[in-house]
Amino acid sequence: MAGKNTRFVPLLCAATALFGVLSAAPAIAQYTGQTTGAATTGGVVVPSFAPQISTVAQALTAPDDATAVIEGYIVNRLKHEHYTFRDDTGRTIEIELDDKYLPPGRQINDKTRVRISGEVDRHLYRPNDIDVKHIEILQ
Repeated sequence: MAGKNTRFVPLLCAATALFGVLSAAPAIAQYTGQTTGAATTGGVVVPSFAPQISTVAQALTAPDDATAVIEGYIVNRLKHEHYTFRDDTGRTIEIELDDKYLPPGRQINDKTRVRISGEVDRHLYRPNDIDVKHIEILQ
């Protein structure tokens, strides 16, 4: 019977060695080096790589989900929560503006200067539009 148990010894040794290596792995993967600048907790600060969109022309060619902050005018309503927006250059883009973001008690027309903030939605078969997350009346 002793011969039957000896063939499990190499398997047991390999399992023990593997467990030892795996249990030490988290200690190897942690960064414990010196930090500089504002990051004092050892975190990594990742800079924004996409420039902010500030004109309709930039929004029309921007990648999906790019941040847009544009000043101009809402010139007409296309359908419920969809409008045409014109910036100072005269270019227009469709915006999706949920009613919940409209300022209560204020009227906006084509002469009201506003600043919209939102994300560019890129489409395959139609021009980009902007999903507005915040609107501010400037006048």
